[in-house]
Amino acid sequence: MKKIILMLCFIVLGSSLALANPAVDKETIYQGATIEALLAGNYDGVATVGKIKQQGTMGLGTFAGLDGEMIVLDGKVYKAARDGKVTVENDNVQTPFYAVKYFSADITKTIEATELSLDLLKKELDQLRKRNDLPYAIIIKGTFKSIKVRSVGPYEPPYPLLSAAVSEQSVFEYANVSGRLVGFWLPAYMGNTNAAGYHLHFLSDDAQKGGHVLNLVITDAKIGLDEIPKMHIEFSPYPTKPLEKPDSYKS
Repeated sequence: MKKIILMLCFIVLGSSLALANPAVDKETIYQGATIEALLAGNYDGVATVGKIKQQGTMGLGTFAGLDGEMIVLDGKVYKAARDGKVTVENDNVQTPFYAVKYFSADITKTIEATELSLDLLKKELDQLRKRNDLPYAIIIKGTFKSIKVRSVGPYEPPYPLLSAAVSEQSVFEYANVSGRLVGFWLPAYMGNTNAAGYHLHFLSDDAQKGGHVLNLVITDAKIGLDEIPKMHIEFSPYPTKPLEKPDSYKS
């Protein structure tokens, strides 16, 4: 009888733990904080890299203190720093803003022997999207005739607004490089939550070059789009200062 009661206790405990730590939904985009909080200069950590890796295999964001650009690919979290160096970050590193998902392409297309600027690539993606009211995760593998990326930070408190930080960005231009674009497209109505429109980061195949995409010319591309029906946001665990003046995310 005691054994039965003990077994029941373990079952109840196990059920409680399962409820406290539900399995990650692979159809959901997981996000920490909001883009508006980041615009306002809230750069303290809201989650760790270790947590991000449990919530998705691809995505983007930045690091505590606005220390560089985050690129999440194949379950690894990379930092493209302001000096241009790319590193794989440890699980205890903090982030003030991120968005990640387990990627499974719903729409695919291959483009060969065609030069597309960033604007033309966006138009191609616009044609591929089936809906304009849902977010999409994006991974594009390709060869780039040229690509222009940026990185920022790091900063110490008191933190500047993101618009001021971006004015001090470091810009890098690369030619004839292969790699992947990773990011999201979000409808305009979600603009206070995350960056509306296209938000793309780049990582080269050798993981030595990366950053927030400013411009590009791509000559061949394997495009994957993953339609996202659900979104999970964890707001900052600390009080955040509001964005006092309207601003926009500068690409």
